[in-house]
Amino acid sequence: MASQLTDAFARKFFYLRLSITDVCNFRCTYCLPDGYKPGAVNNNGFLSVDEVRRVTRAFSALGTEKVRLTGGEPSLRRDFTEIIAAVRENPAIRQIAVTTNGYRLARDVERWRDAGLTAINVSVDSLDARQFQAITGQDKFHQVMDGIDAAFAAGFDKVKVNTVLMLSL
Repeated sequence: MASQLTDAFARKFFYLRLSITDVCNFRCTYCLPDGYKPGAVNNNGFLSVDEVRRVTRAFSALGTEKVRLTGGEPSLRRDFTEIIAAVRENPAIRQIAVTTNGYRLARDVERWRDAGLTAINVSVDSLDARQFQAITGQDKFHQVMDGIDAAFAAGFDKVKVNTVLMLSL
């Protein structure tokens, strides 16, 4: 193994956050209030499954043990399950996590688990369905909550929740 990846203060990096898309299906007021604009970004610029495999191998050779897949909304990648499996091929990677808006969680969490996903963060911007819709632009609060329940049912012992604190709407 090559020497451990460190910064100017000699802090070691065991964690890689890998943004695999900038596409998102929500229109959060704090992120993409006008939504994702198809064609605004060259979609061919996203890492392929093989490129993700090579990048995570290179970082694991420098001591990375945890990979977090983010976006945009990573689950919108048609090959998202393949990406998880490609990262899992590397025995040096001990944790594969996703940060998601939870939109596809109920439908796909078991496939993601079987591919090697070990940790989940879900962005939940309000526990009030109306506020959730006002913030995200989507009437999907109950779908996201069902997804969190599905993650527990699939055997995840914890699901982290990300939120943005706002003074008012």
